[in-house]
Amino acid sequence: MILHYLKVAARSLMKYKMQSLISALCLAAGIVCFSYTYQFVETVAPTDHRPHYDRRLNLSLANNWAFSINQITRMEEELRHAGVEAVTAYSKGLSTREVVFFDPEGQERPFLVRYRNADAYYYTYNGISVTGATNEFGPTDVVLSEAFARKAFGNTDPTGMTLRVVNDQSGQLFKVAGVATGKDPNTVPDCYFPVTKPSDNHILYASCYRPEKMDLNSFRSLLEKIAWPDSQGKPIKFQVESESSQHGQTLLAKLLFLLVVSLILVSGLINFLKFTIQMFFNRQRELALRKCLGSDTKGLYGLLASEVILMMTAALLLSFLLTEWTFGLAYSLLPMDEVPDIRLQDVYLTQLKVYLVVVAVCLLIVSFPLRKLRQVSLYAFLQQSRKRHTFRNAMIGLQLVISMFFAGGVALTWLASNELLFDKMYNPLSDGEQERIVVLPLKTQYLENNIQPILTEVRKMPEVEDIISYCISNPFNFHVYTEYERKDKSIARIVMSSGSPRYFRFFHIPMQGKVVPDDASGEVYVSEAFKRLLDADGNAGTVRLDNKDYRIAGIYKALFNEVEDPKYTGSVFMPSTDAQLYYIKVTEATDLPAFLKRLDDLCREFVPSTLPIDLMMLDESDEGLNIIKTMRVAMSVLAVVSLLLVVLSIFSAISMDTVARLKEVAIRKINGATPRNIAWMFGKVYILLFAFTFLLVYPLLFLSMKTVLGRYTLDCIYRWEWPLLMFISVGSLVVVTLGMKIWQVMRLNPAEVIKRE
Repeated sequence: MILHYLKVAARSLMKYKMQSLISALCLAAGIVCFSYTYQFVETVAPTDHRPHYDRRLNLSLANNWAFSINQITRMEEELRHAGVEAVTAYSKGLSTREVVFFDPEGQERPFLVRYRNADAYYYTYNGISVTGATNEFGPTDVVLSEAFARKAFGNTDPTGMTLRVVNDQSGQLFKVAGVATGKDPNTVPDCYFPVTKPSDNHILYASCYRPEKMDLNSFRSLLEKIAWPDSQGKPIKFQVESESSQHGQTLLAKLLFLLVVSLILVSGLINFLKFTIQMFFNRQRELALRKCLGSDTKGLYGLLASEVILMMTAALLLSFLLTEWTFGLAYSLLPMDEVPDIRLQDVYLTQLKVYLVVVAVCLLIVSFPLRKLRQVSLYAFLQQSRKRHTFRNAMIGLQLVISMFFAGGVALTWLASNELLFDKMYNPLSDGEQERIVVLPLKTQYLENNIQPILTEVRKMPEVEDIISYCISNPFNFHVYTEYERKDKSIARIVMSSGSPRYFRFFHIPMQGKVVPDDASGEVYVSEAFKRLLDADGNAGTVRLDNKDYRIAGIYKALFNEVEDPKYTGSVFMPSTDAQLYYIKVTEATDLPAFLKRLDDLCREFVPSTLPIDLMMLDESDEGLNIIKTMRVAMSVLAVVSLLLVVLSIFSAISMDTVARLKEVAIRKINGATPRNIAWMFGKVYILLFAFTFLLVYPLLFLSMKTVLGRYTLDCIYRWEWPLLMFISVGSLVVVTLGMKIWQVMRLNPAEVIKRE
């Protein structure tokens, strides 16, 4: 019987090829979106399965100040007397350094590694097993992560290799003590250094187990008792927080994020169920005859379940195809270098799990419509009148709510980010010129030592118009700040930047003053906003910064991409020969991919293949902005997918409705129904649904975004552009889809329909 049900289900699905493909494609899109998002969330914030979670504590100084290694050592000694077994010290964030490994043959292998400082107890505390290591770690022992060891050395065991940190004045040699194979609850680094190396200026935190017979308040009291005086003679204040509370907050954030994205999966599932159940009810004659021939509810359920399983399997296979197509595309389109490393096999495994869960849910849901079929007989079929598709209309309405939520959310996200950041950024470059600037960052010592011969060759290239150096930038390419003491002794924060004084001409920034040499000392350029502050204090031609006087060489409008912020008052630019990156401007006719390839090949003549070069365009160089751009792109993709699901759902619904009401349409046309009457008969439900959902979503979205963005003073929430955009984007798609299908319905020949009946 199972084989018979599968054959009947396959024959029924092939009868409606287009609608079946649409339903499977909608569900596949939902599975792919949810699987990608789940893997992204698990990679960024992995689920923590460490034992004794209720006893794990994170320690820091008051106001989240970090410990020094001496403070952690002293605190550990004091806590041991109270029953605390051990305290682990570590750095939360990752730092980047260039290191050189020496293999057994004595050859050098340089790498740019991201590392974490951690003591010996860190691995035991976090359940990280270290292969090849002894129980004791020495002050020069380094542990590599499994992923980095495999990438750098392949199948070769790196244990026992020595390494040196580039630019380390001490010349200290380290030894690879082992390879970490467990999961780090924090961001996984390339390697773990001791807490005092390669620099003593790391931000350290501490963690420990709370004694079993001591609650959290008692532990806080214990910390107050062991507090020692700081450099000013005041007792230091500890701050302690249980990891279980932090884990709960992280879990809630993950669930909310997944809940939002699961709306796409729900929308695809709705379209799938709506089509399957509607198609099932459209076969009332077949169902009535089956009951007359002895089929019971169990047999009918087997028939419907077979259709569900076949459609779900087709959707799973389509999701695999979509994943193959979009996996590489996603990494190439996202404007962000630090995209988490997601494995393709993990995405497939997640899709398989989603498939099994959705199949179970669908098999449960489709059992409810069978209750209506208990009364179906041949006589009941002949006597039944046209039913109102309450379930179908409710599901389409829910899909419209989801699509409007995403469309309105995307519009508000773009408007809010523009109002908060992008509209306040000073950018005198045109889009075309900005796309012609290449950024060459000096991330490695090899590149820095050989930059002059590289620049000499670059200047000879006919495509190159200009090259300038730029110095001060942190890993996120935001500016550094300094403080200016005003006449009334108040402190004003000033954005500080440095590099070649040709910076202003390069970026077309208006500047009044002289262009001093790159190595000029004691001279600075100030922005117009900072100059107004200096004029108010009576400083005409000089400014004092960090207890040093500078002569003002010129006044410029603002730095490139400088943001107007009430927390800061203008900016200063200091001439400098130091460089952390170079801006290279090329001509308009330049073939950028070919130029980047030539420049990369040139750099590779001086830089080993194990070290990155990371050439990028100007609009890709700001990682902080790239995070915001990535979020906007991701939300836009979800909005487009949700809108497509609505379009396909309405297309499929009208197609199935047309099949069920062919005779009615034919009779109406014979009785003189005009195209307007036919259009209104099919379209009024969807138009009313659209109007109702818009009136429902608009106030809810307005209130939710007002709550989320309430701490910002934003005008975009109260503007009319985003609800109009939401109305037009969703409404136009609904109208176009309705128009196409209704036009096909109106072309039906009544004589052919009656003849077929």
